Amino acid sequence: MSLDWTVALSIWNKTGLHNATIEAVSREGCRLLKANHSATKCFIYHNMELALESIESQRAAMYPGEASYDPTLFLHRPSGPAAGTIYNERNTPGDQYFWNYTLDKTKAFFRDSVMASIAYPEVDGTFADDVNGIPDEHGHIPSQLNLSAADLDFYRYHTSIANQMLVDATIAAGKYSWAAFGNQDGVGDGPSNSTCASWMRERCNAAWQGRATTQGIDGRAFNQSLAAFLVTRGPWAFLGYGGVSDMRDWRREFLWSVGAPTPAGAICAEGPAGVFSRPWTHGVASLDCNAWTATIPAV
Repeated sequence: MSLDWTVALSIWNKTGLHNATIEAVSREGCRLLKANHSATKCFIYHNMELALESIESQRAAMYPGEASYDPTLFLHRPSGPAAGTIYNERNTPGDQYFWNYTLDKTKAFFRDSVMASIAYPEVDGTFADDVNGIPDEHGHIPSQLNLSAADLDFYRYHTSIANQMLVDATIAAGKYSWAAFGNQDGVGDGPSNSTCASWMRERCNAAWQGRATTQGIDGRAFNQSLAAFLVTRGPWAFLGYGGVSDMRDWRREFLWSVGAPTPAGAICAEGPAGVFSRPWTHGVASLDCNAWTATIPAV
């Protein structure tokens, strides 16, 4: 589960934006969600395009007197009466500055500040919103800052490097970035009726267990997608809609715990031809490609 900045707004903002505590309140939210078994993994919000006044680790660099104040980390107006000042789009979350990732120190600050904020056992990673950088959700930025298409490409290129640095750091810490979840490993949304047998045979082997599996969901055949995932997934795996999803995509099955492969290390087996299965603690997951039917362990 990933907590957006709007979660518990009345709590983190009760002392005013400049004293807001989104990260601390979100960490406590993660602890409570895990304590009542509403989540097994929990991620907290940050923003890659914007430095937000209401986020403690970002505010620390935004204002004189703050612990990490450095105005060079942000984009400035290049001309006009306010030339040289930090470009700010104040909104509901307070002041909003724009990160200047063309500087290596900005990339490093963003990575290190986020990692410090998630270095707690109740938090499993960050939801780094707007990972493409400018002009995500701010289409007028080019005209405001006199940026050409080439300029935007340059900024977005450096944003992608900053994002990869963050992903690498989360992995090294045993955590992850929510925006990195998706189908990028080629697994896709699971097999279709016509590709079922070939799709499963490609993955029904010991070698497949050595890779991380990030599988999407075919909403038209959810049970088949889920069964394919359970039968073929390796020790490190994710099933879902990717980083860009919300409660409208929620499925109660995401909270199921089917246990572990039984016996330990058990992997996919085919038999009879076209029927793939794998035993779990709470039952057998199977996908019959001949009949296009699925069986999911009881939980």
